[in-house]
Amino acid sequence: MLNAKFLFGLALFISLFSLAMPAEAQKRDVNAIRAECFRQANAAAAGAGFGAAASNTGDRNAMGYSAYRACAQKNGIRP
Repeated sequence: MLNAKFLFGLALFISLFSLAMPAEAQKRDVNAIRAECFRQANAAAAGAGFGAAASNTGDRNAMGYSAYRACAQKNGIRP
């Protein structure tokens, strides 16, 4: 009976351990995902055009922020 309990516990431990592995791998990639989102946001802001008006700068900032949030939501990370 002890062997059956031990084997059941071992099987349970291995299955739970294997479930935790992909989640840990995703945590390591968050920095890379954020870097890609920042790159996309900078590209969106740069594509908005250049101008000396303060409203144009605000529009560029808004476009960059929207692009960053969209990328973060698409990849399932917090903005």
